[in-house]
Formats: sequence, C-alpha cells, structure tokens
Amino acid sequence: MSTFKLSAILSGHESDVKALRSPSNDFVVTSSRDRTVRLWTRISSNDFTESKTFLGHNEFVNSVAYLPPNAEYPSGLIISGSNDKTINVFDIEASHEPIRTLIGHTGNVCSLDVTPSGFIVSGSWDKTAKIWKSWMESYTLTGHSQAVWSVMSVNDNLIFTGSADKTIIKWENGRRVQTLKGHTDCVRDLVLLPNIGQCVQELSDQHTQFIYSLSILPTGEIISGGEDRSVRVWKDGQCIQTIFHPATSVWCVDTMPNGDIISGSSDGVVRIFTRSPERVAEQNVLKDFENQVSQHAIPANQIGDIKKDELPGPEALDIPGKKDGQVIMVRIGDSVEAHQWSNSDSTWNKIGDVVDAVGQGKKKIFNGKEYDYIFDVDIGDGVPPLKLPYNVTDNPYNAAQQFIWANELPQDYLDQIADFITKNAGGFSLGSGPQYSDPFTGTDRYTPGGSTSNTSAHSQPSSSSTLATGIDPWTRPAPTPTTSTTSSRSYLSFRGANLQNILNKINQINKDLQEKDPTNDIVLTSEELNSLQNLSKFLQNPSLMLNHQSGFNTIRKISTQWLPSNRFPGIDLLRLLILYSPIPAKYEDSSGNIVRFIINSANINSWSKDSKPTKEQEINTMLGLRAFVNLFEIKEGNNVLRHESSKIVDLISPIWNQTTNKNLLLFKTNPDEDVMLQIMATLNELLDSETDSETIYRSLITQNQAAKEAAVILDVKNVVKQISKEAKEEKRINQVIGELNQLI
Repeated sequence: MSTFKLSAILSGHESDVKALRSPSNDFVVTSSRDRTVRLWTRISSNDFTESKTFLGHNEFVNSVAYLPPNAEYPSGLIISGSNDKTINVFDIEASHEPIRTLIGHTGNVCSLDVTPSGFIVSGSWDKTAKIWKSWMESYTLTGHSQAVWSVMSVNDNLIFTGSADKTIIKWENGRRVQTLKGHTDCVRDLVLLPNIGQCVQELSDQHTQFIYSLSILPTGEIISGGEDRSVRVWKDGQCIQTIFHPATSVWCVDTMPNGDIISGSSDGVVRIFTRSPERVAEQNVLKDFENQVSQHAIPANQIGDIKKDELPGPEALDIPGKKDGQVIMVRIGDSVEAHQWSNSDSTWNKIGDVVDAVGQGKKKIFNGKEYDYIFDVDIGDGVPPLKLPYNVTDNPYNAAQQFIWANELPQDYLDQIADFITKNAGGFSLGSGPQYSDPFTGTDRYTPGGSTSNTSAHSQPSSSSTLATGIDPWTRPAPTPTTSTTSSRSYLSFRGANLQNILNKINQINKDLQEKDPTNDIVLTSEELNSLQNLSKFLQNPSLMLNHQSGFNTIRKISTQWLPSNRFPGIDLLRLLILYSPIPAKYEDSSGNIVRFIINSANINSWSKDSKPTKEQEINTMLGLRAFVNLFEIKEGNNVLRHESSKIVDLISPIWNQTTNKNLLLFKTNPDEDVMLQIMATLNELLDSETDSETIYRSLITQNQAAKEAAVILDVKNVVKQISKEAKEEKRINQVIGELNQLI
C-alpha cells in the first residue's frame, strides 16, 4: 500500500490546534488555544479555505464535536468544550456566536462526542463525564479518580470513558458496568475497533513521548499523534509509517471518509495527508514541508545524552534501516542530525538537527533562545508535562511567573513551580530578583480564613522553604518603585483569588441547603448559579464587559440570606467585583449604601470587647475589611468611604485586641481632622501591643501618612514657614525646622 504524503496545509490559528473533526471529505472543524473554533471548506483537491470563525470562549478551546444535520439545523451543529468549563453550540449557518451554552462542569472540558440520536457526551478535568439531552444535563458519570480525558459513544446507551487514573470505564444507561485496567499511565484517547471486546494488542516502542490522539482509517489501520511531533500509521500492531511534523507536539488526529489523515499541532497548523495521487500537494509545497521538518530543532532531552565523538558519520546513511520509522543520529561536521528510515522510499530522510545537546553542561535551545535547563513540569490532573526554560542566573519566581503567563495556568501554581526549579537546579548561585506576594492565600485550596504573608512586592526572595507568594492573576507586576517606603501614595488592594474554588464552595453549600429543604427561598436557582458563572467570566476578563448585574444580585442574596457561617464565599466574590465594576459602590437600599451592606453582611458590627469572637466573625470581618480596602480602587468607592470613614474606624477599634487574625488593614483617604485623629489613636493602640512584624510594618506606614495628613489639616507647614522667617540665625530652631520640613 502506498504511503501518506502531504495534501493540504490549513493555516489561520494563532496558537496550538487542540482538537479537530472531519465529518465529510469537504470540510474540517478545528479548535485552538487561540480561543476560537474554525470551519474549513475544500476549494480544490488539495486546498481548503477558512470559511468561518466561531467565538464565545474566553479560554483555550480543547475539544470539538459535530452534530449531523437535522430538520431544525440543516447544516449541522458544532460543539466545543473549553478550559472556561463551558460547552458552546454553534449553528454553522447562523452567527459567529453560540446559540447555546451548556454549564455544569467545574473543570476544563477536554473531550466531546455525540451519540447517534444527537445526545452530547462530555469529559472534564472535574473527574466526571456528562450526558446532555435537549441541551440539559441528563446524567453525570462519576467513578474516575482523575481527569476524564476521553469520552466515546457507541450508541445512545453505551459510553466509554478514559481517564488520567489509567482506567477505562464502560457505562450503560448512566451506570458503571465494567472497569478496564492495564494502562500504566493516563488514558488520553479512545477509538472503537469493531467486533473486539478485550485488549488484543499493545502498540509500543515507536512513540518516544506522550500519545495524545487516536483515530481509525476506513481500512482498519490505527492513526496516532503525540508529543514526539509525529503521526504514526499502525497495521496489525506494527508501525508502517511515521510522519514527523515541524512542531513540538501533534495534539490531535482524525481521518476523513476518503481515508485521508488530518493532524493539528503546536505550531497552530492543520495538515492533511493522503495516499491518493490526485490529492497530493504541489511539488513546491511538498519540498517546503520536507525542508521545515529537516530544519526543525530536536531537543536532545527527547533522545538522551549524546556523546558527539561516538556518533557515526555520514557513512551510516549508506546502510539500510531495519524497520520503517527507525531514527539514527549521525555526525555531520560539527553538527548532529537525526535521520529516519523510509521503507517505501528505501532511503534515510533528515528529520531535524539535534540542538540542545551534546554531553553534560551544554546550553539548551527553547523557542530560539539558549537556556541552562529545560524542565518538564507536571502540573497535575493527568496533564502532560509542559516545557519550562530556566537559566541559573534567573530568579526562580520570575521564571515560574513567565511560565504561568505563557501557558495560562492558574496563579496558584507559582509556589510549586518555583520550588520545583529551586530543587532541580540546585548547586548554583541563583540571581536575585523581585518576589511576588500573594495577598490572599498562596494555595489551591479555598481557605478564606488563612493567614496572609503580605511582604513588599519587590523584596528579595526569602530563604525559607515556605513562601506565601503569588500575583494578581489579571495584571503584570508594577515597575520597581523609586519613592520612599514611608511616603507611599499607592493603595494596597486584595486581588488574588481562586475563582473556581470560590464557586465550588458556593455550589457545595447550595447543594446542602437544597438537600435539607428544596423549597427554601434561600436556595440558589439554576439562573442564579449561571449568573455566578457569568460573573466569574467577567472577573477573569473584565474587558469583555459582560453583564454582571444579576451576579451582583446573587452575591447580595448569599451575603444576607444565608447563615453567617456560609456567607464568606459571597463576601469574597463581592471583594473581587468591587475592583472591576462600579455597580457595588453605587448600591443603596433601605438600610444604606455599600459600606452599610458590607458591615451588616460581614457582621463587622457584632464584635464585643467582652466576648471572644467566633471563627465565622473573624473570617467574615476579614473579607469585609478587604472589600473596604478594594473600594479605594475606584472613584465611586472613594466617595462612599469618605462619608463613612468615622463609622468604619469606630467599628475597627474593638477588633484589634479581640483577635489573633491580623489580616486587617487601615487605609488612607482624604479625611477630616476628627477621623485622622481617630486613625492615629487606633494605630497607637494597635502598635502598643502588636508583635507581628508585617502588621507593625504596615501600621507604621499608615501612621506616617496619617501624621503628614494631620500636619496638612493643622496647617503646620505655613506655621513653620513663618517661624523660619522670624528665627533667622537661631541655629537650634532652624535645625528643628529642617527636620519638620523633611517630615511633612
């Protein structure tokens, strides 16, 4: 049988192509990390054009499926799943926006399939699979202990799921009937081989890295794609062809009804390969593809350490290979090349240059730049390792933060990644650089009452192995300040959070309330839960300008109607929303403005000098005060705080000596004289007994600013100026005047 050759190249995506489907010979559907879904239509035997781009997701689009035409949708529907935890449904003939959005998963939707009757099957990092009928969740398949990487529908009632827990589960009518074991690593994809009910063969010793995707040709041959940048064709358990790509990874493969192969890779390109001479690409396109492959840099860590002086020279290419796809390294002058044997052509084909390489202690190349290390970072949940470049002169936290931004990972991974770098690059003197301080928790568990280590955002890294570090997940760090510490005029705010964990906590509490009394008005409706999902999207990307009024209304319900012990996730969402929307700051009801609302919902007015506070009092008060702090970030918040400053200071005063939780912050504004004196008196009371260095540090900064503001209110500067004129040659008075001028 003839070999596959390049037929067409589909270029348009701006990042990795993560999933694709080809329901017919004439169109292809693809999804990408660029957050789009695209439709490609054939215009000739070896060419396609992009005919439509679908929008609607605000994170990577990692899975895609196609629902065949019916009476209502004559061109069919495209289904897409995303890291934003939603499933979108697009009508090919309608607009670029989804006609439906299915909400229910609490993790990345990484796999999709459809049943013969049009039911949707989805798999997620939340360890579940779901079956959707008429756009509603019908079943949740719970049984895996790790991410569900693959779902496969055999018929309307029979589903298979593959997971990072290394198992495959068979489900009938929503019930688990069999668990298949045998894999020694995560199961990334499933395909159906007719008339086979057990493991009949194992395909191995060819792919050198993770296998990400599988498909079946009409001939029964198996197609696989993986991290080793190759697509492989298997027949009777043997690899009969290997197609290398000029990319780091081949994320997805599929087959067309005509027997052509489609691949999507990390370079953002979709490629089609064919055995039909009529559909082979033009000669210049073939040659260009071969050159790209041959010039592609192969990381030596995919091959192992190589001693250049022990490699054979070009004469090794005169000896025929032992099997199709065999790869050998040869020394050509000062370079090392990789060559692959092709049985069909009876020749060795160059597939790349080995670049980071040869022997211990050599620099490695990543994205065209040299590094001392290129680590494989395992981010958990069965996710394949990502490449993390690092130089020994880098600050581990800087490198970790750049890695998080580049791969759009949760901010909570910062500590783990930095610690990984430190441990695995031991023995070097690491360069110093800025440390980032997480103003909330620094862990991936939702702990609203956890302590906060708020150090300067530009202090040197601690030598401790326990670092409470993080950064605002929406903005990059500010430039290094040049002003004095004690004359800081910038507001401190609390931006860090794990939104998904907050939503999970709300869902958990709501579920408990529903089980106790489904008719209780305090139980959140599906519409209210959806409003929180939309609110989460807005907080992750405020530039989208999504409607979040209903989300704010749901926060109010949680923060007032739920028991005080259950309110904290609602108050926490309010604390975040205040930063990006004027809606909370403008809120007023019969009991007053947003300040009064926070005081009542967070129970800040329930403290007493005569009794020890409860845990819920401490947590709710901490979050309420953080909401006050964040109000300073917007004009509307400043206005309302100025009117309520005396009330807030009065409420804070009894708190200091009643709690060991120092996650509290006094803030500056443009107060009147009485309020300024109140603030200074409260700070003095705090500093008289405080031992926590961080609280002392922040309080002294605030006290310094308050003293300066008091000097302005009392017109000290003009008084000193007048005295200076009269003192003239009085040395000791001029000395004191100089010190006063420096202070104010």
